[in-house]
Amino acid sequence: MARIFMTHRVSDYDAWKVIYDEDAPRRQEGGLKEGGHFHSSDDRNTFLIVWDMEADVSGATAATEGMLADPDLAQLMQDNGVLDKPEFWVA
Repeated sequence: MARIFMTHRVSDYDAWKVIYDEDAPRRQEGGLKEGGHFHSSDDRNTFLIVWDMEADVSGATAATEGMLADPDLAQLMQDNGVLDKPEFWVA
């Protein structure tokens, strides 16, 4: 089991979250299980997402890199107010 931590900064968290929730099937098909959302104490639009995945660290890293390389997801993120390229860590 691997745990993925991903940081995001968006223009409007509440608007972003609606689209994120609608896109849940993509994450489920990719083997991601939601672990939570944690906001910065200074800025609600900066947050950390945690997912669990039935994979080792290498497999989870490759899956996350593949997900972020998906042009459809990149467009969805851009259209939905993601301001910076997400960063992630896998443990």
